[in-house]
Amino acid sequence: MSNFTTDPQNEVFDFVNENDEVVGEATRGEVHQDPKLIHRVVHIWILNDKGEILLQQRSLTKDKAPGQWDISCAGHVQKGYDPETTAKRELQEELGIKADCKLITRLIVRLPDQTEMINLYYSVHNGPFNFPKEEINQVKFFTKDEALRFIKTDPSASYFSKKEIPMVFELLEKK
Repeated sequence: MSNFTTDPQNEVFDFVNENDEVVGEATRGEVHQDPKLIHRVVHIWILNDKGEILLQQRSLTKDKAPGQWDISCAGHVQKGYDPETTAKRELQEELGIKADCKLITRLIVRLPDQTEMINLYYSVHNGPFNFPKEEINQVKFFTKDEALRFIKTDPSASYFSKKEIPMVFELLEKK
């Protein structure tokens, strides 16, 4: 975690069991330091009408993966909220858009410092995007080939970009 972050460490989230049943609550700071606390997040991948995928470069003040190229839009599910409502809220807050989100899959990702239950969505939108600089430095659409090459060769591609971009294209091709 960086020394200065714009992410509120006292924000409260539900934590869940592996069946997505709420079993307690904890702060952002707590869930990001305890892999036993499975917390819900939403990851929304934006594609445009050409099938290009949007990546965001995270602000340097983010507490996780600052400055890295990451998921189009993502956020934590706050205490008492559901993933679908959170996905729509995050699109509005992070990218300044209203769009339908379609659930692709749900998966649990275990990292050394935290465990996330990811609700993976996609949405179609061509922009323009209006994003807060404390959240995002810039956004850019990539063709499928550009995105797949980028995540293999560029060290600024985030862990989740590397993990999810191939999965998103694969799962959407099956739909």
